[in-house]
Parts: sequence; C-alpha cells; structure tokens
Amino acid sequence: MIQVRDLTKHYSHHGRRVAALELVSLRIDAGSIFGIIGRSGAGKSTLIRCLNLLERPDSGEVRIGDDALTAYSERQLQQRRQRIGMVFQHFNLLRSRTVAANVRFPLELAGELDAAQMDARVDELLALVGLQDHQHKRPAQLSGGQKQRVGIARALANHPDVLLCDEATSALDPETTDSILALLADINRQLRLTIVLITHDMRVIRQLCDEVAVLDHGRVVEQGRVIDVLLQPQHAVTQSLLAETGFGQGALQGQWRERISTPVLKLTFVGEPALQPVLDKVGRETGLRVNLLAGTLSEIKATPFGQLLAGVVASDVAVSALPDIFAREGVRCEVL
Repeated sequence: MIQVRDLTKHYSHHGRRVAALELVSLRIDAGSIFGIIGRSGAGKSTLIRCLNLLERPDSGEVRIGDDALTAYSERQLQQRRQRIGMVFQHFNLLRSRTVAANVRFPLELAGELDAAQMDARVDELLALVGLQDHQHKRPAQLSGGQKQRVGIARALANHPDVLLCDEATSALDPETTDSILALLADINRQLRLTIVLITHDMRVIRQLCDEVAVLDHGRVVEQGRVIDVLLQPQHAVTQSLLAETGFGQGALQGQWRERISTPVLKLTFVGEPALQPVLDKVGRETGLRVNLLAGTLSEIKATPFGQLLAGVVASDVAVSALPDIFAREGVRCEVL
C-alpha cells in the first residue's frame, strides 16, 4: 500500500513562492492501478516524483508499505528506489546501448547478479514485453511503442513492487497507446504490481485504472473508484475533463433540460443491468414511455455500463417514484 499524507511542495519562480502541491493525501491499495489526472500545471509530475522522493516535499509523508520514504536518508532512498520502477514519457533510453543493454543497465547498477544471471533476467523481461527479436537493435531503430516497451522492461529489472508511469502513453498514437495499456494491465495481473500513472487523457483512466484522483492547482479535488468518478463526477474540473473527451452526459443535461418541458431522466446502468432490457421491463410495468435524447454504451475496465438521457412522454406512476422503481432493477435514476 502507498499512503500519502498532507503532501505540500512549493517552488520559487521569479522571486515568488508558487504552490505545486497543497495538502495532497492519497491511499493506493497494493496491487491496484491508480490514475492521477489533471490539466497541464495541475501538479501531476511533481506528485509522482514525490512518490519516490526524486522531488522532496516541503512537508507531509510518503509511505510505501512499511517504508516511510520521507524519513529516509539519501542512501536509504537510493536502495529503496531500486524497487520502485519508473516509466517516462520520452523513454529516456541510452542511445549508445542496444535494447538488451538498456534493460541490463539497472541490474549493473544494483550489482547483485553475475553476468549469467543478468542475461537470464534480460531475456525474461524482453519476453514479457514482446521484444525478444529486437534485443540487438538500438533505440533509433525502434518505433515509439517499442521504445516504451524497452522502458517498461528496464523499469521492471530489479523486481519492483511499485511502477510509476509519468505520461507513459502521451507521445504515442492511439493504436500504440492501446497496446501499451494492455501490456501494463497484463503486467499488473501477472506480477500483482502496484501501478501509479499520471495522464491528461481520461481514456487512459477509463481503460486501465481501478481508482483515480483528479488534481487541480496542486490539490486533489475528487478521488474514488474510476466507475464512480466517471459516471457521477462531482467536481467541475472532472466534469470538464469528461466533457472534452465526449464521455458522460454532463454538458447535454442542461441543454435538454432547457429544450423540453417534460421531466428528463438520467439513467445509469453498471454491470449486469447494462446487458438487460431494464428500460423495456420498467416501461411495461409502469406505462413509462420515453424519448431517448442521448446515450453512452461502453465499458470501464471491462465493466459494461450505459448512461442514458430520456425525456418522459408518459407514465402511469408519478415521476418521483421512478428512481425507487429503477433502483430495484439495479439502475440509478435521477430526475433532472
């Protein structure tokens, strides 16, 4: 488990003291994939660099398991960082080294294995990321996705218990991003590795993460399970980020509420109810007839969901009774 308590960090900029992080607190379960999202300048990169103390906070505490990193000396931190892997946006590969030699580099620095053991570990890691046939190539001969796979293999070299990903897919095209996200999900399943990633892309959060924290101006403004935060966003920043990616019905709710005079229902289906004819069933039982105004049907980390906006045309029961009726079918209903 990773615990962050009241983390604060300031920088000096043109003689002014600027807050990068303000009293940030997080709890990240062991073996989970945790996303941190926010706009440029929100403090994401500072936060992830504080998790391994590459940036030392002004105050607050960072604990990984039983290790209180903020209380460690620099020598203790160097040893602990060997078990905290980091994947970078622009790969940070050594251009003069081959793929295999880049992956081998942290093993050489650790100095715990002999040559044969290092060779075996490199072979194992290249197989894990699907680059067995590229071990003798240099970074200039690789695509962006292949370079990031090398970066991931290198980050895993010393058997870390935590993997930090700093905008690991933002330099990649959508198809390559999907392949890297699938690789990270597979690594998480195989190794039960805790993964913390920062991104500005809500699609990455939706596809990969179990929980998410939304950062704005150095503060956590919203956090929780991804499916809860995405389907029921509470903060304006979260709603704005979702609207920009075309996800959710937030922007449309107000528009339709102004256009039609009848009640508007917002229906949220998660899991099994998203696969069942719930709206049809409720309609037959209550005489509910609706006009579908907008909708989303998709998945959040393999969990099916649906979210519909529907204008009420007719109903044999009071509209105020519909939330309880839908709740019995496992569907959240809000009357807008």
